Amino acid sequence: MSSPEPGPAPRRWRQGGPTLRLGFALASCLALTACFRPLYGPTASGVTVQDSLGAVQVETAVSPPGQERIAHYVRSELIYGLDGSGTPRPKSYTLSLDTAETIQPVSVDTTSGRADAAALNGTVKFVLKGPNGKALFSGTARANATYQRDQQRFASVRAARDADIRVAQLIAEDIKQRIAAYFASAPAP
Repeated sequence: MSSPEPGPAPRRWRQGGPTLRLGFALASCLALTACFRPLYGPTASGVTVQDSLGAVQVETAVSPPGQERIAHYVRSELIYGLDGSGTPRPKSYTLSLDTAETIQPVSVDTTSGRADAAALNGTVKFVLKGPNGKALFSGTARANATYQRDQQRFASVRAARDADIRVAQLIAEDIKQRIAAYFASAPAP
């Protein structure tokens, strides 16, 4: 006596079918929507993130001698990025900055022994303080940029300055986004 061999399963169950797969994808998307919150949406404290960012006073950055240029650029970018409205607002937070930069040669011309290209590495340690002077949030932001060194002095100076500006913009944007994320997730007072 022989038993019949089972045949293949219907296609819709074997491969899931397009309707079943679409339904599963929609169900998983709906389940995950509660996990995400927009950065600039309403906060637990009731104050919008934009208003909190506008209430940050950026102090003059501390930097080693000869490295004041990148400190100036980072501070200027942060002032504009945090409150670029042009309207004076009351400041209830302070942001202190401690900057440093290093320059490393990337390639060297073998005939002259001079560096053809250099990498500028910028580091900024920052501390956000509340109205009472207590540190609320701190961190370190880093960025780097390469630039070409030329035999013409003005071209090399301008390329180095452009690298300073690029590094400052990257660092300022990183700090701004971190502070915005802090304000968005900070508990109500």
